[in-house]
Amino acid sequence: MPTRDENDQTRTRLAGERTQLAWVRTGLAAIAVGVGLARVVPLLDTGAAAWPYEVLGVAYCAFGVGLVYFGVQRGKLSANPDPDKPVVPASGHFLAAGGILLGLATLVVVAVAR
Repeated sequence: MPTRDENDQTRTRLAGERTQLAWVRTGLAAIAVGVGLARVVPLLDTGAAAWPYEVLGVAYCAFGVGLVYFGVQRGKLSANPDPDKPVVPASGHFLAAGGILLGLATLVVVAVAR
């Protein structure tokens, strides 16, 4: 029968795996949004300029790749039992700023592109 400490370690490891998979799913969703913006939206409105949507779509795809990379790095950190490890990789703040900028750019493109 596992001890309480072993159960706690297993539970923590599994929580880290779930978190890593959530980052990967979010990254894949951002890539799907990017493909939709770059390839599908310009086909729906032929009167609008396509280039803003294509640029925004490429940015979402790059953001999605960053999210997947961050999730994998975070998963490696959560698998490390060292108590002195950093909690969040340094790229976390960069990704948060990138998400905010992408949201604002999306609002601008949707409002102005015509």
